[in-house]
This record gives sequence, C-alpha cells and structure tokens, in this order.
Amino acid sequence: MCGIVGFTGHSLEEGDLQKAVDTLHHRGPDGSGIYLDPGISVGLGHARLTVIDLETGDQPIYALNRDLVLVCNGEIYEFERYRDELIALGHTFYTHSDSEVIIHLYMEYGMEFVHSLRGEFAFLLLDKSKNLLIAVRDRFGIKPLYFSESDGKYIFASEVKAIFATGCLQAKIDPIAVRDYLCAIIPDSIFEGVKVVPPGCLMQVNLENGQHEIHQYWDLNLPPENERDDGRDFEQYASTVHDALDEAVKLRLRADVPIGVYLSGGIDSSIIAASMARQHSGPLKAFTIIFPEDENFNELQRAKAMAEKIGAEFHSITCDHSTLLRNMEDCLWASEFPFLNFHGVGKFLLSGLAQQHVKVVLTGEGSDEIFLGYVFFQPGKGSISHQLENQLKKVKIHQDSHVRKIIDAIGFLPLPEHAECFSWRRQLILRNLFHPRLRKRVSESSPLNSLARCIKRTQTDDRSYSGKIQYFWTKSFLANYILTILGDRQEMAHAIEGRTPFLDHSLFETVGSIPERFKIHDGVDKYVLREAYKSEVTEAIYRREKWPFSAPPLWVKKGLYPMLDQLIDRYLCRSAIEKTGIFNYNMIRRCRLFTRLCFFDCDFKRRLNQVLIFVLTIQIIDDLYIQNFASNQVKRKK
Repeated sequence: MCGIVGFTGHSLEEGDLQKAVDTLHHRGPDGSGIYLDPGISVGLGHARLTVIDLETGDQPIYALNRDLVLVCNGEIYEFERYRDELIALGHTFYTHSDSEVIIHLYMEYGMEFVHSLRGEFAFLLLDKSKNLLIAVRDRFGIKPLYFSESDGKYIFASEVKAIFATGCLQAKIDPIAVRDYLCAIIPDSIFEGVKVVPPGCLMQVNLENGQHEIHQYWDLNLPPENERDDGRDFEQYASTVHDALDEAVKLRLRADVPIGVYLSGGIDSSIIAASMARQHSGPLKAFTIIFPEDENFNELQRAKAMAEKIGAEFHSITCDHSTLLRNMEDCLWASEFPFLNFHGVGKFLLSGLAQQHVKVVLTGEGSDEIFLGYVFFQPGKGSISHQLENQLKKVKIHQDSHVRKIIDAIGFLPLPEHAECFSWRRQLILRNLFHPRLRKRVSESSPLNSLARCIKRTQTDDRSYSGKIQYFWTKSFLANYILTILGDRQEMAHAIEGRTPFLDHSLFETVGSIPERFKIHDGVDKYVLREAYKSEVTEAIYRREKWPFSAPPLWVKKGLYPMLDQLIDRYLCRSAIEKTGIFNYNMIRRCRLFTRLCFFDCDFKRRLNQVLIFVLTIQIIDDLYIQNFASNQVKRKK
C-alpha cells in the first residue's frame, strides 16, 4: 500500500508535485518517486510502503517505450499467475512487483484489463499514445481515490490533503455534505470541490480536451431471492463459504514483510485469525484494543481466549477516555472525515500498536455487508421493517410528505433515520444549525437528491427488503464511512497495510448467490459463516450476537470529561464558530445548554449529544486544514 498523486492540465512544477507527495509520507515512508511531463501538463507521484518486491518495486513504473506510466496504491492478488501467462504471450517484466502486472494486462486487453484485477487498489495509468489518464478504484472502495476538477484541469490523490498541498484548491468544508451526513446520508467528501472515483469504476480523462468519462466495471449484482436456490443443502453452502474465504485469506498472506491480524472479541476477526493460523507459516501476531472503563466495550477476555486457541502471539493496547480524546485531532487529520463514535480513534491507536510489530494486517471489515450481520438486515422484531413501522407512526405520511417522496423515488426507505430526519426534533436542530448565510443554500439542495445517487433501481427493485438495505449500506456506509473511519486511513496513518478478505469480490459473488435463509436463521446473524467455522473459534465467540467494533460513548456533560470540555471550549466557542462561518453559534450554545438539563428526554439528549460531537469534529477538521493549507505550506508533521 502506498500514496499516489496525479494531475493533468495544471502548470505545476516538480517542487509542487513533490510537496503533494510529501503530505502522503505516512502512507509510504520507504521511498518516493515522481514523473513530470510539462509538454502535456501531466505529473504522477508515489510514496512507497514496501510490502512486495522490496528491491525493484519502486514507482512510477514504465512500459519499455515509456508511453505507459503507472502509480498504484494497493495489492493485486494472483499477480504471479497473470505474470506467467503474460510472459508466455511475449511480455517482458522488469520488476517482481504486483503492480507491474497492471501495465501488461492493459497492453494485452485494453480497457477490459480491469476485470482481471483482484485485490484492493487505486491507481493512475498514463497512456501517452492515446492521450489518456486512466484512474481506477477497486470494487468496494477499499482504497481511496479523490479528485478535483476545474475547467478541464484535474488533481488526483489518495488523500484530500495532497490535493490541497498543490495550492490548486482551497480547503473548505461543504455545508451540503455536512447536512447530508446529519441526515444519515454519508457523503463522498466533506470538502467543497472534492469528489471520488466511485468504487468499481474506471475514469478516463482526455488530455486533449480535458473531458472525462466514468464507467462502472463492477456492481454488487445481488440476484433476487427466488433466483438464489440452486438445490444445494445447507452443509454444501457452508463448505463453499469455508473454501472461498480460506482462498481469500490465503491470497492476502502473500507479503515479503511480517504480517498480523486485528483480533477483537467478535466472530469476523476471529474467523480471519483462525484461517490465517492454519495457512500462515510461522507464529501469527494478533492485536487487540482494550477499553477498561466500560465492560460493555471491553473484549480482552474473548480476544485473548481466541488467540490462545489458535496459538497466536497476543498484543494489546489499553485505551481510556483520556487517551481517546488526546488522539482525536490526530485521528481526524488522518481520516479527513468526521465521526459520531470514537471507534475511529480506537482503530487509529490499534494501528499504532500493530506498526511496532508488522507491516501488514488482515481485518474483518465487510463480513456484515455480505453475510447480513447487522440487526437491521434481519426480518422481524428489531429489524428495519419493524423500526420503520414505528417511525412512520410518528411521521404524518401524506402524498406530498418528504418520506413519501423518498419511497416514490427509490422504492423504499433505507433507514429509519431517513424518516427521523424529517421529525420536528431533527428539523428544529437542522433548521437553525447553519450560519444564516448558508441556510438558503442548504435548504435548496434536498437530501433526497443525495440519497437517490446511492441507489440503482435495477439493483434494488424486485429484491427482498434485506437485499435492498444490503445494497444501499454497501454502496454508501461501507465505502464512505467504514472503510475510511475503520479502514485505510487509520491503518495508513501508521504505514500499516490493511487487507480485507471478506471484501474479495470473488467471495462476495459466491456468497451473494446463497439464499438469505441460510445467512439469517432463527434470528442468528451470519449463520452460514458461523457454522462453516464453528469448530475453529471459541464457544463464546461462536454464540456471541453481533457487536460492531465500537469505543465507549463520550457524553457532553460539563465536568464529566475535562479534556472533552477543553476541546469544546476551544472549538465550539463563539470566535471559533464565527471564524469558519459554517454553523450558527447561538444554536450551538443552546445545544450545549440543553445537554446539561435533565428534564429533556433521553432520546433528545442523545441527538443533541451526537450533533455536538459531530460539529466538534467538523470544526477540528476545518481548523486543521485551514491552518495547514491556507498559505500552501504543510506545517503539520505527523
């Protein structure tokens, strides 16, 4: 894994490009390289983390005639098989890097080359002979790839900070993105003028006219439930799952550096660890974070017992509320994205622990999305449909209501929060939360427009309700939140390469054809996965209900957490709020007051608490980025 930067159309000099690469040093501390062609106004940069081919894998990578130039972030699995096939077809390789396979696949198959790529990746490929810059992102969006575009000029980067470091775009929070986030619609980015290459997409930029096209080369393609049953019994499906996941894990054990696993007390990471222990040569290192102040979030005993069962070398880090708060700013600098739960800080610290021992870790992200692990995927009590029924009783449904418009537009209501966002409480907050000069702009852009972009009707119509939610969640929350807050950013902040076997697209396609009744059985989530690995995990983990990776909540209550009080006093004071011009200070002040009063019901206080934490994280990000990029000088050294 590495960091990449690229531009077209801008008149940037070598020093400008190198400055952008330097902001990604944490992603690739082992080396850097740049390619610059002023004649066609194109530049590519790379910050390298050495994982495979430690000697000859430096980037950019070139074709023999240098008409093709590549910078890649990520890993391409099965590259050795493709390498042998391409050599047999007459190709000559100059490195042992997995990334070089990309160039030769493109030379052999043209734009169809993306279908051969298996792994976690984002890359930029310059084809000078065709005047094209090609940007590609993996199928689930495991690896990030941002871009800005203005008048046919583009900048691409693994992280937004590298775009700002070029001086071509000012760091500025987008109030529409903030509004969407508060309405449970996760935006691609919270910065104005910053977009993403969508997961599973290929973007072509024509260097002659500055126009671009985005083509989707892969989607979830979940079949309707009545097309899934092929006559196999449960045991056969369980065996298929076991074999397919084992293969995905085995592929991700290929590295020329030490490798480990994040091990919580949950079923997902435990299964990955068990599979690794069987297939990994040498002792396996497992890493766990401990929250000692709240037993509900303390998974030490379960994780330790699992490590003992598989013979893994166990490492842990203890994290209290003060530690979470002390590392909050560094976590936000790394993630470039706000959060409501401090689990991102926990993952930031866990990655710091792993970095002391290994360069690569396998993680359990993605299991819930493909095996229907979240409670809101389940039919019956506690599910989306049950919550939705209760929510709709509170919201007046009529022909012109916002909720009816959502259902009419996309065919279903993805989350109860989308109905709740039109309740009087949410409206009371949202209506007055933004600075007066922004309210008209915010109100004129409907959240429905952003929600509709997450849904492709051909992938949701005629599907079960669980299938609809699975598609929506995977296309929005997984890519934009989970793989950012709990994935790439926290790991790469410490130069750790995270690999996600559950998000192997071949595994996903296999599991996608399994009937839902085998994924959720008698209220048990991920049933076929649990049964497939029942003998390889502890009894406590096998029987444990879904518990997402979380950190203990922090309540905004004066005196409860002195360090949180200090952050709030610094970032939510009148001068800080008015300086950025995003929020209405009077509303923030009222929210702070209301959270101290005990006569408001618990639900309202929880909502206000979430708003305050969210506004706090937004203000911290805004302050950090304005401070570092207002004068085009990167001052923060982390």
